[in-house]
Amino acid sequence: MIIIVAILGVLVAILAPAYTKYIEKSREATDLANAKSAYNELMINIAEKEEIPKPITIKLKQKISGWQSPIPITVGGASFDGTNTDNWVGTPGSNGTCVVSYDKNLGVIFTWSGGTEDAVARPTYKGDFGEKTIKYLKGAFSNRNEGTMQSNKAYYSSQTFKIDGNPYTTRVYYAGSAVFKNALKDYKPKPASYEYSPFYSVQNDPGNKYTHQGFAYYTYGEDGSINMFTYVNENKVYQTTDEGKTWQDITPNEK
Repeated sequence: MIIIVAILGVLVAILAPAYTKYIEKSREATDLANAKSAYNELMINIAEKEEIPKPITIKLKQKISGWQSPIPITVGGASFDGTNTDNWVGTPGSNGTCVVSYDKNLGVIFTWSGGTEDAVARPTYKGDFGEKTIKYLKGAFSNRNEGTMQSNKAYYSSQTFKIDGNPYTTRVYYAGSAVFKNALKDYKPKPASYEYSPFYSVQNDPGNKYTHQGFAYYTYGEDGSINMFTYVNENKVYQTTDEGKTWQDITPNEK
C-alpha cells in the first residue's frame, strides 16, 4: 500500500505541472479569441460608421504572467515576436486587461496589462480640453463640409488644453479638411516640432505669430463630438477619444 501511495505521489508531481500549463493555455486561448472578437467589432464599426470607434477593454482570464503560447502570436494582423511594437504593447497576467483600440495611422493597437512587462505599456493620463477649445471645435461641426473648413485655413491657433496637469498651447487642425486630409495620407505620428508637422507647408498662415508647442489635429463623430484628437510635440504623441478627459501615450516604440 505504501509503495502504491508513493507511486501515485510521484505521478501527481509529474502530471500536476503539465495539467496546470494546459489549463493556463486554455485560458490564454480564450483571451486571444476575445481579443480577436474585439478586433472584428472595431473593424465592423469603422466600415459601417466611417469613424474612430471607442476602445474595447477585455478582462483577462489567465492567471500566469507572460505568454504560454509559442511566439510569434498574431491577432487581427498585429503580431508579437517578443518585442513591443506600435500595434502590440505589454504582456498579459493575472487580473490584467487587453485594451483593443484603433488609430487611423497605426491601425489596431492591442495593449496588454497584468504581466511582468507592464512598465513598458503605454501610459494613460487625465486631462481637460478647456471651455475655449471645446467651444471652437464643436462650434464648427455644422460647417465642417464647406468653406474654410475644407480649405488650408481649417485650424484654430493658440488653443490650450491639459494633459496630466500640464498645459499645452498649439494650433489645432481639422483633419477632415480636404487639404489637411491629403497631407495626412502617408503620415505616421511621431515626436516632432510644429515646423515638422504635415500641415506646415500647406496651411494658410500669414504672420505665424502664435504659440506652437507642437501641433494637434482632430476629427468629428457623427453626433458632433470630437471623435479623435491627436497631439504631437517634440517629446511625445498623445491621443484622446473622449474629448480630452483621458489621454493615451501613443509615442512610437523604439524597435
